[in-house]
Amino acid sequence: MLSSISLRHMRVFVAVADHGTFTAAAEVLGLTPSGLTATIRQFEDVAGTPLFDRTTRQVTLSATGARFLPTARRLISEFEEALGDLDALSKGIGGTIRIAAAPSVLTRILPGVISQFVDEHPDARLRLDELNAGEVHEAVARNEADFGIAGEWHALPDIAFSPLFSDRFGVLCRPTHAFAKRSAIAWSELADQAFVGLGPESGTRAMMAAQGSFAGEAGGAGGDTYAGVDPAEVAASPAVKRAAALGLPEAQMALRRANASERAIERVAKAALAKRAEDAKNGGRAADGSGSTMIDPIAQLRPIVETSNTITLAAMVAEGVGVTVLPELAARVADLAAPGKLTFVPLCEPIRKRPIGIITRQSRSLSPIARIFLAMVIEQAPKMDLPAAIEWG
Repeated sequence: MLSSISLRHMRVFVAVADHGTFTAAAEVLGLTPSGLTATIRQFEDVAGTPLFDRTTRQVTLSATGARFLPTARRLISEFEEALGDLDALSKGIGGTIRIAAAPSVLTRILPGVISQFVDEHPDARLRLDELNAGEVHEAVARNEADFGIAGEWHALPDIAFSPLFSDRFGVLCRPTHAFAKRSAIAWSELADQAFVGLGPESGTRAMMAAQGSFAGEAGGAGGDTYAGVDPAEVAASPAVKRAAALGLPEAQMALRRANASERAIERVAKAALAKRAEDAKNGGRAADGSGSTMIDPIAQLRPIVETSNTITLAAMVAEGVGVTVLPELAARVADLAAPGKLTFVPLCEPIRKRPIGIITRQSRSLSPIARIFLAMVIEQAPKMDLPAAIEWG
């Protein structure tokens, strides 16, 4: 059977082809001539064809042997290269690290760490993928990334989230906007503003959804609440849809609950707007005379422009299309797209923060070089002079 051919057969075959005689090849490989001859015979018997044409004076490659020689050389080379990579990985001195991360992490935190890391580990290679929170979690779950650094998302099997830092939500607006002169803005003050925002696949959108008082009704629609998760994001998740289509009961249940929750959010938003209009007719008092009405400020934030890209969002704000809400570090990244044209003002009543953490697979250990890099991130990142108020840990 061809499966019985091993790397030993390949090495012997190439050595005979290179040196032209069995005796010379045996001497180079440290084998007896009879042992080497037996190996070649076994190779030819399994292959079902002669690899060499033999005479009393010389050994030359047959037509089949000549065609197979480049393949044999490539297989030996790839095997030796793989062994070298394995040795480097085991010693923590080389290998490729695949990292999926949020844009704010890639642009503001990782460059400084990478600069030091590549100096200390020149044999290592890094692959960086800029993804939103949901995509980061899915990339780690599918083993397309060794680990991720992003916001929280809905639970996926085998995925662990370890908090790294948090930053505060705030409003991003033009310097000429009335908000720009303020030290803080209440969420409720956004109700009358033209609003542009990130789409449901964004971790920022998910955490904003958790802020609103509609969470209780949205959870009630399915029996559970999604703390920190936008139901629209769950419903739009390709991973959840694929798992549900394959008949996974947990995914089907999550999809049903997410759809029910999203409908509940829409109902509350519409009710809040209707109630607000009714109360406006009563001079700002609730229609039942009980005093000022409580309107969910987050449920009313329906973007007139929605995008999946923070830079595009910044461009919309810079051109006066509307204001937006972002965590501070993400806002500072957005500011790079329009220097001097944007102002960040923290939100209050209540204060809301975005947790960013390390996403890993519980059932899969990191390579030695990946562990070294991640440890460097955890150690070095808190020492950085970042353009945002960050709480570490």
